[in-house]
Amino acid sequence: MIQVNNKNFTDEVTNFKGVVVADFYADWCSPCKMLSPLMEEMSKNNKDPNVKFIKINVDQEQELAGKYGVMSIPTVIFFKDGKKATQKIGVSQKSEYEDTIKKTLSFVPPAKGAVGKVKVFSTPTCPYCHMAKTYLKDKKIEFEDIDVSQDQTQARAMVERSGEMGVPQLWIGDQIVIGFNKPVIDELLGL
Repeated sequence: MIQVNNKNFTDEVTNFKGVVVADFYADWCSPCKMLSPLMEEMSKNNKDPNVKFIKINVDQEQELAGKYGVMSIPTVIFFKDGKKATQKIGVSQKSEYEDTIKKTLSFVPPAKGAVGKVKVFSTPTCPYCHMAKTYLKDKKIEFEDIDVSQDQTQARAMVERSGEMGVPQLWIGDQIVIGFNKPVIDELLGL
């Protein structure tokens, strides 16, 4: 796995045509130490030239962690053609990472205006949820607002599909954005 920092991020991630699996970690983090051997194994066994695995130490690269909204570790971010596509927080099964890589490889951003339905899974007390919904309203994007604190069926459906409990979650077409990630939202909406 390639150790990435601010100096080589553009070469290793932004300019890479394909999928980059970025493991955001810290040396002191126990779950990160559990995930590291799995990421190393997947990297070593990877035969696809369109997929690469990297590591980013959040203690040394706080600017990169902040730029991509990494607030807990480990966080694995999947980039497609240099842009953040999705992420997984915590430690997941190998099959979940493999499935996410396949989905990210086949992802083609929708054309502007061809997004389809937008859903926002949120809670009333979440400030990022309010920011995301205000942003969509300002951009005149229609969306369905789902309060997962009141609808447990929708909350379970959200976790089953995304593998994540965090909100906000924006489902834009068949893509899922965890958190209020404006660059990814703009790309998916063609803004």
